[in-house]
Amino acid sequence: MRCSEPGHRVQVASHASRGPGRWVVRRHEHARVKRFATGFLLVLLAFGVANFISYYVRTDMPGAADAIRRAGFPFLVWEEGGFAYRNHFSQAALWGNITVAVCLSTAAGVLVWRVTR
Repeated sequence: MRCSEPGHRVQVASHASRGPGRWVVRRHEHARVKRFATGFLLVLLAFGVANFISYYVRTDMPGAADAIRRAGFPFLVWEEGGFAYRNHFSQAALWGNITVAVCLSTAAGVLVWRVTR
């Protein structure tokens, strides 16, 4: 096993303060945390981008008569406009979107951590 390969544990010897001539060998586990964080943050970023894009996908055309603007993925969080003007913001949908994003991001982080051992 080469030390330069990504994702592998590295043994590091450091001088111990317990006495002269003593060395302690320990393994770094930072690679596992980095793999989890990479998967977690990529999926969380994907949900952020999906919510941003949902505004443009769900909103009516600018020249439409009622021109309702909407945002939120996977649940509709905000809606505004219409013939009889309406402004609606759903906290339950917002918390649902956050819960779905965090749960799927955690699952992706664990998957990346387990697969890339």
